[in-house]
Amino acid sequence: MAGKLITKTAHATIRKAGGENYVFDQVASGRSLKDIAEELGVSRPILSTWCNASIRRERYRQARQAAADALVEEGLAIADGVRDPSEVPGAKLRSDFRKWMAARMNADSWGEQRGASIEINLGALHLEALRNHSSVIDGNADREDE
Repeated sequence: MAGKLITKTAHATIRKAGGENYVFDQVASGRSLKDIAEELGVSRPILSTWCNASIRRERYRQARQAAADALVEEGLAIADGVRDPSEVPGAKLRSDFRKWMAARMNADSWGEQRGASIEINLGALHLEALRNHSSVIDGNADREDE
């Protein structure tokens, strides 16, 4: 019963802070659930469960897609902010991590794009060539000169 009281209290806290609008605006701006939960004084697992409830799941997914864009913008700002060559390794790490996260949050926009695949069935091509060759030997091939 104590768990239900904690969960109900956390949900009330989320509602008081602005509910879905507040939480999903924060997610869309690139903030982590951990940071939002700490700010609200609720646990991250409770906030995650709240976000992933069936009535909110689609809106949470959309917020995460927007967060991917925010992370890419942060990565660009980090890269553009490098003023000294000694800062490059740290900036690259921070920028690359944001790019990686963006690819996980919105693979359609930021994931690695793969080219179309082409499948060739060599067995079928070989059988077709043998059939054609066999018909020529048997004299069954269509002749253009007749």
